[in-house]
Amino acid sequence: MKRDKLTFLIAELILIVLAAFFIHKIFQEDVAQKRVAVILQNSGDTRWEGVINGLKQSAKTNNLHLIICNTDDIVSAQDERELIEEQLENDVDAFILCPAPGTDTKDMLDWLGEQKKPFVLLTEDVYTGEQPEASGYATVKPDNYQIGYTLGTQLITQDEDGLKGKRIGVIAGRSKTEASVNRIQGLKDALEKQDCEIAWEYNEESDTDICAVVDAQESVDYMVVMDTQALDTLGEHAENGVYKDAKIFGVGTSMKSIALLDAGQVQCLVIPDGYGIGYESVEEIEKELTRTFYTLKSHEKEVKVIYKEDLFSDEIERFLYSYE
Repeated sequence: MKRDKLTFLIAELILIVLAAFFIHKIFQEDVAQKRVAVILQNSGDTRWEGVINGLKQSAKTNNLHLIICNTDDIVSAQDERELIEEQLENDVDAFILCPAPGTDTKDMLDWLGEQKKPFVLLTEDVYTGEQPEASGYATVKPDNYQIGYTLGTQLITQDEDGLKGKRIGVIAGRSKTEASVNRIQGLKDALEKQDCEIAWEYNEESDTDICAVVDAQESVDYMVVMDTQALDTLGEHAENGVYKDAKIFGVGTSMKSIALLDAGQVQCLVIPDGYGIGYESVEEIEKELTRTFYTLKSHEKEVKVIYKEDLFSDEIERFLYSYE
C-alpha cells in the first residue's frame, strides 16, 4: 500500500514538472522577439556578405528579430539619422550601424543615445578628424590601422627589391571615415623607411568608374586597394594580377574578391573576419537587451593575409566558410 502511494506521488510530481515545462514554453513563445535594425552603407553590396551571414546566424541563436534596412548611399549623418528615425517610428528596440562619414556623425549618435535605444557600431568607429580618437561607442571591427600596415609589410616582403624605387597608388573607401584614414596611415607608416613613393591617393566615391579614375592617374608599380568594391572591379579587368602594369594588393570582403585571388587577377588579399564582426555585434545587443546591468563592450576582430596558394589550407578554408 505504501509503495502504491509512493508511486502515485512520484507520478504526480513528474506530471507537475512536465506541466510547468510546457506552460513555460507556451509563454516563452508568446513573448515577442526584440527587434534590431541594421543600417549599412549600400546594404545589398557584396562587401557585406560575411557580415550579414554573421548577423543572421547570431540573431537566430540569440532569438532576436533582425531588420536589415534596404539602403543606398549614406553620405552624411543626416542621411543616417533619417533612416534611424524611420526605424524609431517602427518601435525597434536597438540598432547596429555602420557610421556615416564626417564629424557630424558623433553628434547624431549622441542624439540616438538620448532616445534610450542601445546601438553598436560595426566595421569602423566614428570619424573624429584626420588624427582619429576612439569615440567611446561600443564598436565591433578589425584594427583598421593594422590592415593598412599589414598591406605595407606584404608589399615589402613580396617585392624582390624591397620596393626600392617603386611607385604605389592607393585607393581607399569613402573619405572622412575612420577606416579609410587609419588604413592609409597604417600603410604610410609601414612604408616610411622604404625607398619608395606613394604617387597618388584616391578616395572611392559613389557611382564612380574606378577603372577610368585609375586610367587617368600616373603609372605605378603597385596598387593598394582598400575598398572591396573598387578591388573587385579592378581585379575583374586585370590580367594575371596586374592592371595597367600595377600589381594589385588589397582588402577583400566578398566571395568575388576570393574568386579573383584564386583566378590570379589579384595578388594578395587582407580579409577581416566579417562573419565574426556581424555575429558579435548581435551578441552585444542581446546582452544589453536582456541583462539589467550589462554595459556594451567593443571587440576587435582578426584579419587574415591570403595568397592564392593559401586558399586550400585548413585554416583559411575554415575562415572563408563564413563567406559562403
